[in-house]
Amino acid sequence: MDDPVHKFVLLVPLAYNDGTKVPKEVFLNFYERLFALGGGFTTAGTVEGAYRMADGGKQIDHSLQIWIGLKEEYVAELERVVAELGAELGQESMYLERTGGTIHFISPQPPRGTPL
Repeated sequence: MDDPVHKFVLLVPLAYNDGTKVPKEVFLNFYERLFALGGGFTTAGTVEGAYRMADGGKQIDHSLQIWIGLKEEYVAELERVVAELGAELGQESMYLERTGGTIHFISPQPPRGTPL
């Protein structure tokens, strides 16, 4: 049996805390790192949320939601990549969720009884 692939959800802000839009190149470079790490990822759209800053202020973020599946051996590297992106974006913290599910990649098969 193959090692399980764990699903992670991360939120990447679309703008810096001062409201300046994050350049497309930052996302493209991050996507390349995710692809190298997990062999694929999914951008699941944008979301809006609030975060209490260290000074007590409320920060409203519009973020890109990204899903990635990884084997256990790559989890620490994902955390490092996300932390480095957080530093590049000037974030106090980055949202990374390990979901309770595993990912299965199913190969296509013709319906039963269909001649090959």
